Amino acid sequence: MTARKIDKGRGEQTSAAARQLLETERLARQAKTARLREQRLAATAAAKSTPDAAKPKSPPRKKRKTVDIS
Repeated sequence: MTARKIDKGRGEQTSAAARQLLETERLARQAKTARLREQRLAATAAAKSTPDAAKPKSPPRKKRKTVDIS
């Protein structure tokens, strides 16, 4: 009977450690998500304030000469 109590105690300790680890990982993910959201919103706000700076213009295309093969 003492073996089962020891195993049960270890299982509870393991479960508590696992829950704590999962909680720590969840908080880290939430912090990262919030940080990335703030960066995205800041980039979007900057892009809206200066639309010309957001998209660089490509150089104008050269027109090709048409050749008549008749």
